[in-house]
Amino acid sequence: MEILSVVSPDDFPFDWYAIANEKHFWFKSRMDAFMRFAPRYLSLNENLHVMEIGCGNGLVRKQLENTVGWTVDGCDINEAALKLNEGLKGKTFLYNIHERNERFRDLYDAIILFDVLEHIPDSKAFLESILFHLKPRGILFINVPALNQYKSDYDEVVGHVRRYNKKMMDEAFKSLPAKVLGHRYWAMALLPALIARKKLVRNKGDIKAVVEKGLQPPNALLNSLFYSLLKTEKWLFSNPPIGASLMTAIQKDRYE
Repeated sequence: MEILSVVSPDDFPFDWYAIANEKHFWFKSRMDAFMRFAPRYLSLNENLHVMEIGCGNGLVRKQLENTVGWTVDGCDINEAALKLNEGLKGKTFLYNIHERNERFRDLYDAIILFDVLEHIPDSKAFLESILFHLKPRGILFINVPALNQYKSDYDEVVGHVRRYNKKMMDEAFKSLPAKVLGHRYWAMALLPALIARKKLVRNKGDIKAVVEKGLQPPNALLNSLFYSLLKTEKWLFSNPPIGASLMTAIQKDRYE
């Protein structure tokens, strides 16, 4: 890990990282959704230089390096999580992107931003800093939780400021040097679970319990069942009309 920034402690609940693993149905399904979505906009087979911003424990980097031809660097401001990024081809940085280190200007062919944007109060400034790191005509892939009407105590505990729909994502890029290439909802099959989570998972001061109840399937059988449902959905709907998550591709279209 290369330390480039001095940052204040991150208050993101560390218990989340213990649950976020390659066997969890949702993280497997998110990568399945990405593998279906990304080839519309970028080759998966070329040796492209990619950065994951907000890489956490390195799960997405591991999934990508096991699947595509890219070399995936990662950065985050959570030092404890970054120490879990092991055995990867790309470099790992403790780095605050708002510092806009010159070594990263217009550097990356693509940037991955999975389930980060919903945590950011000032999304415009954050997205401007992201685009600094992306090559002109490079692609930014975003995944966010969808449908703000289902925002719950779980969302609050893990720091979600908002959940998105397509219109909100379009608005986020309206005044930025980038264009929205396309969207895709996924995890429509999880909408009943999302509604149930809003009703059943309550924040009573026990953050660990809320994270576990809101994210962790109670047993391996249900984990497999959820994954099977999402796998079936993938083949039934090429472009679901709605879903628990939203994936978006953005292209940086001019120099800043």
